[in-house]
Amino acid sequence: KNYHGCGYGVGSGSAGSVVANRLSSNSNYSVLLLEDGGSPNPVQSVPFFYYGLVHVPQIGFQFYTVPQTNACLAMNNQKSFWPRGRGLGGSSNLNSMLFQRGNPNDYDRWAELSGNDEWKFDSVLRNFKNIEDYHGQFYNGSEKWHKQSGSGVYVSTIPDKFLLEEFFRAGEEMGYQREDVNGFQVPSFSTLDVSVKDGRRFGAYQAFLEPVLSRKNLQVYRYARVTKVHLKGPTNTAYGVTYKRHGVERFVRSKREIIISAGAIDTPKLLMISGIGPKKHLESLGIKCLIDLPVGLNLQDHILVPFGPFTLETPQNTMMLGRDFAMKTVTDYFLSSEQKRVLGNPLGANAIAYIHSSVSKQRRNVTQNAPDIQLVLVPTVPNIPDIFEKFASIKSGLFANYVGGFENKDGFMVNVMLGKPNSRGEVRLASSDPFDKPVLDPKYFTHSEDVKILVDGINFTVSMIENSKEFQKLGARLLNRHLPGCEQFKLRSQEYYECYARHMTFTVYHQCGTCAMGKGVHDPKAVVDSKLRVLHTKGLRIVDASIFPEIPNGNINAAVYMLADKASEFIFDT
Repeated sequence: KNYHGCGYGVGSGSAGSVVANRLSSNSNYSVLLLEDGGSPNPVQSVPFFYYGLVHVPQIGFQFYTVPQTNACLAMNNQKSFWPRGRGLGGSSNLNSMLFQRGNPNDYDRWAELSGNDEWKFDSVLRNFKNIEDYHGQFYNGSEKWHKQSGSGVYVSTIPDKFLLEEFFRAGEEMGYQREDVNGFQVPSFSTLDVSVKDGRRFGAYQAFLEPVLSRKNLQVYRYARVTKVHLKGPTNTAYGVTYKRHGVERFVRSKREIIISAGAIDTPKLLMISGIGPKKHLESLGIKCLIDLPVGLNLQDHILVPFGPFTLETPQNTMMLGRDFAMKTVTDYFLSSEQKRVLGNPLGANAIAYIHSSVSKQRRNVTQNAPDIQLVLVPTVPNIPDIFEKFASIKSGLFANYVGGFENKDGFMVNVMLGKPNSRGEVRLASSDPFDKPVLDPKYFTHSEDVKILVDGINFTVSMIENSKEFQKLGARLLNRHLPGCEQFKLRSQEYYECYARHMTFTVYHQCGTCAMGKGVHDPKAVVDSKLRVLHTKGLRIVDASIFPEIPNGNINAAVYMLADKASEFIFDT
């Protein structure tokens, strides 16, 4: 065959799966996909099991940050636990499946920072629709915002109704209407869209890889760990990669492009190991710096505070793991198409809201429709505290002491997420050994506005629940007890809420930005240009969340799928 080119993809996560699917759809292209893990474990298809699977090393990388000074005070050694997916489908096999596009202003901002209008929301909306098969509550047959294509990520709406109407009506009392936040996001309340089909996870593997594995121009090497990208000549042309598979080190040559989709942690690590990164840092480890770029900087992440519990005096049909999970739960899930309530819901959550903080309200002349706080209603209380503590790497006994005696009382939590963090961290190498884990420092709360915004979200939540007619009908009330570690502050004070946030600082696993897109070689913050080509190289492109110049206001998996679809268009146009 007369091939126009032959490319190699490093990583088969959300982005790598889309790129492999799109490029191999053209018979003139030949694609080799190198993945460190294997095929997804069947247990990963059960949404609720993600809580336990994040700690299984065979299907995920177990990363920890360095100790945080201003955050994660309730976590073991003040470190945040960052699991990342391993295997075909990557972290879409491990995530909580929330499907949120973000705010249109986010992508208009990407266009501004990259100097390329193709990243504006009006342009990328087509790519969002390309990657989804939307069966959510807001689909009305129109394809203005959504598309039912029969292929791509199957998106559905969580069917659970627990406290749903109360949440929406309380939101209306606070001045927020119910809208489709996955259409054109504005400050509003909404049902919760997830990448779940018939009660089972529907991630990158199911949507983009599994349907095309039989293509003759697509080769997939499982258990292939890429350890170096090779460059040559004055143009720094990427011509091949070294990888290790089944204990044997091999080299493979690329005829066209090498596309790195290893994620916001491993992509900068691979670049730095290969000599692309901050010169001073690389040379301190004995690595020859071929290209001096700000690789590993600009690390961003969403953080949330699981706030509550709010107890209910009027019994409701909320979910309690210790009470509602039994063998019948499992048999119902596998044998019934209807009874998937517990295991088919990844978080136990069913509603979402986006609101303004006092900070974004002050800037509303330029961000009228750009909220900066996400609220997720979780109509359950973690009533098996030791499991919750292990999942989040919380100090043993801390959360158990907090909720002790209330574990079996009807109640709920609200996850308060910082949508547009200002703090910036970094990824650094620990050594020149490609198998050593990198050093991760998100520097949570190093920008003073971040904790202020989260406290605003907590204040809003308490005010809505304890003052709205809807929740007061149920006797909803915040647990009248100090979180251990915050006893020195008066309950319900701003200082107490700040202490709570600094202790219960949860990552949302949205690490991004470590190989940021920018305007080109004269942009001091840029690692790739607006078409995701690594600066000062030829034949090397990055397609994953590491290229985000700024994090979108929402869960980022949908944005990763979108950018991979957009990148595929760039590659076809080359």
